[in-house]
Amino acid sequence: MCSMRSPGGAVLSSLAGIPQPWLDELYDSSAMVTDPDGRAAVLNEMAYAASRRKEVDASVLSDMLELAEAARTWALLEHEEAWAMGLLRYESAEEWERDEPGRIVVGRTPEKGM
Repeated sequence: MCSMRSPGGAVLSSLAGIPQPWLDELYDSSAMVTDPDGRAAVLNEMAYAASRRKEVDASVLSDMLELAEAARTWALLEHEEAWAMGLLRYESAEEWERDEPGRIVVGRTPEKGM
């Protein structure tokens, strides 16, 4: 039997029946740590889409959804550890403009009069 570890560290005894593109997304650990909830949502949608296309049965769908949740939990813990170690930090737009005047900041509403 094939034995592998998921991003969460769980030993997987068999991956039979799980589509390879879904597994590729599951094992993209940097994307998962960057956006745990978003990546888990993508994995869930991919799993349901595979089920609708009849690529997986209900048992495999259940396994895929469980693995997606386990990966999300692992990624949230990794994210918290990165914050605790100081690898990540919050920067406001005001801080950016002090350091880099004229920097384009995406996702902010322009102030009146600009």
